[in-house]
Amino acid sequence: MALKRQTQVPVVMAMFLAIMATAVAMAGEGTAAGKGPGPVKPELPPDPAVMKILDALGENQSAWLPPIRTVGNMGDLVRKFSLDKTGPRTRNYCVKWVWTPDRKRAIFCGENAGAPHRLNDVWEYDLPSNTWVLLHEPDADFTRVSAKEKEDIALVKDGILTTKTGAPYDPVHSWWQITYDPEMHALLWVMGNYNKCGFPHKSQVPWGKLEMFAYHPYEKRWEYFRPDATSPPGQNASILEYMPDSRQVLWFTNSWRGCTTSTFDGQSKAWKELLGKKEIQGNANCPGTEAVAAYDTMNRILVAHRGGEQHQGKPVPKCTYHYDPAANKWEKVIQSDEGPIGSDAWTSMTYDSAAGCCYVVDKNLWSYRVGDKKWEKLSPQGPPAPNGMACYNPDRNVLMVDSGGGRVWVWRGQKASAPNQDHK
Repeated sequence: MALKRQTQVPVVMAMFLAIMATAVAMAGEGTAAGKGPGPVKPELPPDPAVMKILDALGENQSAWLPPIRTVGNMGDLVRKFSLDKTGPRTRNYCVKWVWTPDRKRAIFCGENAGAPHRLNDVWEYDLPSNTWVLLHEPDADFTRVSAKEKEDIALVKDGILTTKTGAPYDPVHSWWQITYDPEMHALLWVMGNYNKCGFPHKSQVPWGKLEMFAYHPYEKRWEYFRPDATSPPGQNASILEYMPDSRQVLWFTNSWRGCTTSTFDGQSKAWKELLGKKEIQGNANCPGTEAVAAYDTMNRILVAHRGGEQHQGKPVPKCTYHYDPAANKWEKVIQSDEGPIGSDAWTSMTYDSAAGCCYVVDKNLWSYRVGDKKWEKLSPQGPPAPNGMACYNPDRNVLMVDSGGGRVWVWRGQKASAPNQDHK
């Protein structure tokens, strides 16, 4: 297993050897299905230089961390696109970066629209060691394989098309359609329209039904959820969010293919529709496609934000929405030219449980409080926020942003006044 760094910088040799030994010893290890999560592997010792920066951060202070490291089976395909030097990098319609409370890392997946690649890889970032860990090595670059190679990669079982590793075959973007369920110990990824690279097999799943994959990082395996009678409609550019207080996963889509607000129970593996086409279609209180979202655990409100760009030559107004699970109600709370851009193509949104507010990163850093119902542009003391994937790390109480350049930007909103309980 390889360990790389973007540039040559002084490191303590003992630390380097420790990371190498740990990564090699634990490569490919996982727990058997049904035996619990077990320890997080590979275990990575903290980087003293990173910890010094994090410990010194005051309120509203920002900093760039040293160049990132990478750990994992860095095959030819990963190295071809220099992901062994930068980590996964942001991808078009793939900027959602998800916190895993049981692993204390941030997980990422999703594919580009063929430029520069179309990969089904899965990564997670470990902040204390400043390391991107490749969990699932990509099966292929699906835009650049021959018909024979497609046959070699594909697995058709019970009318379902996957790769032989169980991963999505010719996957699509993640949009805002990934989340992490700590009860299942799995990343969930709702597929939109996929299998576009020309494989002759067509899925036997009924058209328009939601299809979902799970990646289990402890076991390093994929799981496919076949749609059943409880499954809601599926569509691109929709919202999937885990709600820790109810231990449910929320799915929202509002498009020509279907409209629903539904929840998924990770234990029963069943869906339940809360709002349907009658309540959503044409309702100005519900967001459209390509919104970004974050769940406010203090107020128990899902905050969604959308707009600020052009669609088919027309401006999309900036709107902010609340979904209250207790009342089972959507509400548009802001429509204004002010505030951030909300687009799952390149803006990212996350929730800070220490400060009790949401953040959006576009070309600036913005905060939003449910009680105030307004956006505030922030001015960090230190380097400004880059545009990229953003994730709040409650374990270290910092916002992390990775713009794909091989370094991670960190910022602390306010010091936590008490131990964080929202993500336990």
